[in-house]
Amino acid sequence: MSRLALIASSNDYLVEESLQEAVNVACDELGGCEPELLPGDVTPEQVAVELRSPSLFAPTRVLVAQEVRWWLDTTTPAGALDEKGTYELEPLLEVLGEGVPDGTALVMGAWCGRKPKGPLVTAVDGAGGFRWIPLPDPPKPWEDVQLSADQRRVLSALLARVSGETRFEGGAQALLLER
Repeated sequence: MSRLALIASSNDYLVEESLQEAVNVACDELGGCEPELLPGDVTPEQVAVELRSPSLFAPTRVLVAQEVRWWLDTTTPAGALDEKGTYELEPLLEVLGEGVPDGTALVMGAWCGRKPKGPLVTAVDGAGGFRWIPLPDPPKPWEDVQLSADQRRVLSALLARVSGETRFEGGAQALLLER
């Protein structure tokens, strides 16, 4: 895993599950540190300051911004905006361009109705840390739906987590995933 991750999906449960998985991986890779949940109203500029400010008490840090959809090319809420009506991404993009500091990881999540784009996605994707979790389109009653490899991987991992010790035959698992 990169020390920089942006997880996005149009399903909030999948964002939450994948975000937690990315946080766990980052914490393990950095030596078992506790994640730092950033406030829900955190701005890109505040995240940039956090990334540039090493902690006096923790040599390793995993910063978690659970919802950054407002920083992407999607609908923007009122409040916490610059004079142009958008979030000021430049300080964060500058830090990300320099690379996430050693001993630090940044994990971000975003619920998006469609695959996001914009400068933050481009910056994170350039570091290999952007992950879009697509959902299949709702089928029409007369259609058979085929899952993509990415969708099958996500749903298989989800099934494994929620089923615990229960094991399924290959055909039964395939049927559950298709339904």
